[in-house]
Amino acid sequence: MKPGRNDPCPCGSGKKYKHCHLQIEEAPHPDEITWRRVRRAIDDLIGRLLNAADAHFGVVGVDEAWDEFHLWELDEPFDPESPHIGVFMSWFVYDWLPDPHDTEVPESTHTTTAAQAYRSSAGARLDPLVKRYIEACSTAPFSFYEIVACDPGHGFRLRDVLIGSELDVVEQSVSRATQVGDLLYARVVPIDGIAVVDVCSPVAFPPIRKTQVLEFRANLPAERGPWSVQLLRDYDTELRELYLDIAEDVLQPALPGMTNTDGDPIEFHELVYDVESPALVLQALKPLAPGMSDEDIQGGVVFDAAGELLSAELIWQRGGNAMHAGWETTTLGTLRIEARRMTAAVNSAARAEALRKLIEELAGSHVRYRTSVIESVQSMLSREQTPQELEAARRSQEESERLAAQPAVQAALAEMLRAHYRKWVNEQIPALGNRTPREAVRDADGREAVEALLLQLERDGARMHPPMDPGILREVREALGLSGRP
Repeated sequence: MKPGRNDPCPCGSGKKYKHCHLQIEEAPHPDEITWRRVRRAIDDLIGRLLNAADAHFGVVGVDEAWDEFHLWELDEPFDPESPHIGVFMSWFVYDWLPDPHDTEVPESTHTTTAAQAYRSSAGARLDPLVKRYIEACSTAPFSFYEIVACDPGHGFRLRDVLIGSELDVVEQSVSRATQVGDLLYARVVPIDGIAVVDVCSPVAFPPIRKTQVLEFRANLPAERGPWSVQLLRDYDTELRELYLDIAEDVLQPALPGMTNTDGDPIEFHELVYDVESPALVLQALKPLAPGMSDEDIQGGVVFDAAGELLSAELIWQRGGNAMHAGWETTTLGTLRIEARRMTAAVNSAARAEALRKLIEELAGSHVRYRTSVIESVQSMLSREQTPQELEAARRSQEESERLAAQPAVQAALAEMLRAHYRKWVNEQIPALGNRTPREAVRDADGREAVEALLLQLERDGARMHPPMDPGILREVREALGLSGRP
């Protein structure tokens, strides 16, 4: 056990532990001392450089740079609240030069960055450490880095995905919010024997995004030779475009394209009708529910004291027949009769059109169409849920958790996942260029992409309820000849 602060030091010096080896053990690493010295020196540097940029390029400079940073695809003006503001400011002051053929900034500034202008104007007054930092940032390109080891609160080891080089980075805050396998778009700067992150993407990207960077890496024209620092600078625009694409997907994920069993985009429609005789309408519309027997239908009918039909429900179905067991049906919608009103709910515009035509053909003058209520998936997800919906969701969650806790259910789920991933190794995967994992691991690039996918699957599996059995993906690694974690 570690001794208490006031216990005798185990070294036998006779001193209390706090006055002896505890001080040595808690002393900061020399790299951390250098990192703190660098951070103190550059604490307000970006502000000084932005002021220099304003004086150097004029007020139009930041707007022109903002447009170019976003590849001239953003119609909105400069936004200091943008999640990309940190990356933009570093790129603006250290890298940006106006296009001499399309700019309003003074011609005298066309070949000098804001950082170079600041360093020149400061002259001998500039702290030598700050000068070295500016020079290092002006040389270091942006790239994509994978975290291969992490020491939270101290730093991490990064691998440049494009070049392949590795380096140890001292960085306290970012290292607390990342984990092995994460991807960063960053400018990493060597300075006074250590490496620091000048700026990085506002979030760490999950491992699966590495496949996009690997595809970019593989598409380098052969005549350009292997990736190098100079090539990273040459491909700055293309790399930034890839970063912005990935960041947009991660920061503002789009809802997946949701379709029903007919392949129609999901959109919730409710048709509203007036009905003259609920009983006659129910009888007329029975052909819409071939899978419901008369007993099924009558079991859901409510009558008043006088024997008049008050409410009933029909399930609109395709196929199926109560007389033929095993004849599968597809539920297309639900019709509810309440007194003199009938509503018909479906989940696509095509089904709404088809159902309206059928209702009016079958029920004729016994129904009169009034209106349709339409709600998109996005609208349904964004609106506040009613107390009834919240209660239904709570009951559903409790039931799911109860089932998930049953050993038999867990065993069945594990077996289902195991069977799925045994097939997965031989299935074509879009992220692998439509190769199977078994095909992809035959070359170095494909092997690296498969490793990224497996790391993503491990993370996703750990978040499942219950968590996926880690042995399933160990079996996948063995089947693919991948020994352990990368």
